[in-house]
Amino acid sequence: MILPFATTNDDKLKEAERVLKPHGIEVTPLRLTLMEPDTGSIEAVAWEKLKQVCELGYERVMVDDAGIFFAAYPHFPGILTKRVFDRIGYKGILKLLEGESRQAWFEGAMGVIWDGERAVFSAKTPGRLLGKVPQNMPDEPGFPFNRIFVPDGETRTFAQMSLEEREAYSYRGQVLHRIASWLINQGI
Repeated sequence: MILPFATTNDDKLKEAERVLKPHGIEVTPLRLTLMEPDTGSIEAVAWEKLKQVCELGYERVMVDDAGIFFAAYPHFPGILTKRVFDRIGYKGILKLLEGESRQAWFEGAMGVIWDGERAVFSAKTPGRLLGKVPQNMPDEPGFPFNRIFVPDGETRTFAQMSLEEREAYSYRGQVLHRIASWLINQGI
C-alpha cells in the first residue's frame, strides 16, 4: 500500500519510510504547504492539516505536527517551536531557561485519512535541555533542538546518537507504529 506523507521535511519522510516499510506501507512524499494555526494543541494542528488535505481532494494521506515544550513554561513553545527558534535561536532559548527547569519534551501528532476514515495519534519524548550548545556538532536542518536535547535515560544528545539509537526514543516512531496498526486493523 502507498501512503503519501504531506511534509517538506526530508528527515521526517525518511523516518516514516524506515518505520512503515516493514509493515508493507510505502511512504511517498506529498509536497504541500499547509497553513499551521498559531493557537491550540499539537493534536488540533494535526486535525486542521487533515481538514486542509481533504479540502484539496486527497483521500489517502498522512500529516504531521510536532514541537518542543519546556516544563518551566507550560504549553511553550509547543506549536510555535519553529517560529520561536527562528526568531531567538539557541542564545534566546538558553537565556529564557536561565535559572529555570531544563526539563522538556518533544510532542508530536500525526494524522491519517484513508478513504474517509480519519485518525490522529500522538506521543511524547521526555528529556532535558543542556545549558549550552555543544560546538563540535553540525546543525541538523529542521531539527535544531537535537543538539541540546537529552532524552530521559541518556547522557547524550540526539545529535550525538545514531539514527537507530535516536529512533528508540522517537515519539514519531511510536506514532508511526500506531498508524501502521490502525491501517492494518482497518483492513487496509
